[in-house]
Amino acid sequence: MRAFENNVIPAGCHLLGDSAYPCKRWLLTPYLHPLPGAQEAYNRAHKRTRCVIERGIGQLKRRFHVLHGEVRVSPQKTCKIILACAVLHNICKDRNIQLPEENYVVENPADDVEDGGGNEAAPAGVPNDGLRYRDYFVNLRFG
Repeated sequence: MRAFENNVIPAGCHLLGDSAYPCKRWLLTPYLHPLPGAQEAYNRAHKRTRCVIERGIGQLKRRFHVLHGEVRVSPQKTCKIILACAVLHNICKDRNIQLPEENYVVENPADDVEDGGGNEAAPAGVPNDGLRYRDYFVNLRFG
């Protein structure tokens, strides 16, 4: 997260967030009331992408119960645990080992809420705050 906040990120790389997060240059959120056209197309693409990610996280949680709640180790060890779970999950998928039978449901947070903006430094010609950057990004990619 610090890399994003300090603009030390690969070009064209963004995180996606829901209404619980502020819209920033590096953290794109959906429009609350999208206008027809580019904003609606952006919201659809945003929602589809987030759903893929949420399904993947749900599968990891179903397979590895340690990921259901708080992992009570250091952040560095937590990252290693999550990476190990992802590697083991991919091995299971390669070997057609099915997910455990559970009635686990991934919650879908509200998708259509707009939040505040950030104040990161932006390259010349690119809007500095999150909400204006999102408009710039949407018009560039979907307009």
